[in-house]
Amino acid sequence: MSDNPYDVELDPRYSAEGARPASWTETRRMLAEAELYWVATVRPTPGPHITPVAGVWHDGALWFCSLPQERKVLNLLSNPRCSLLTGTARLSSGVDIVLEGRAVRVTEEERLEEAAETFRRKYGAMWDYVVDGDVLSGSVGRAWAFSVAPRTVFAFTKGCVAQTRWRFLH
Repeated sequence: MSDNPYDVELDPRYSAEGARPASWTETRRMLAEAELYWVATVRPTPGPHITPVAGVWHDGALWFCSLPQERKVLNLLSNPRCSLLTGTARLSSGVDIVLEGRAVRVTEEERLEEAAETFRRKYGAMWDYVVDGDVLSGSVGRAWAFSVAPRTVFAFTKGCVAQTRWRFLH
């Protein structure tokens, strides 16, 4: 355990000799700047469901929005555990990131206002949400907002191959 809000480990089984753990600051920056994420949820059947989403890093978590009737929302209502993935999707360069946590629907007006502003700054007019009660209303309709605080994050670094894992202590 450290003074950080997480423990970090470089997995030697999946890392080149001499590799170093990825920087959480840099990984968090990549999470914030990615344009597209893939959210993986579990169907009630059970089985996996994976779909792309727009998202923002806000208030220490990865946020995304979805219409309430969409499959991912129905899945999250019965099982809030999910993973969000982003990265370069290349074999020999870049970093791919997996964030695991629990999706929590956010309904508080102040938090939704902050998130809407974060979406506007990142995506512009395409995601110009306004708060309407407990939803974000915009070009995609009346969307529910979800916040996924990281419980575990993996960074898969290519080039000098390294697998870094952060476990968050909350």
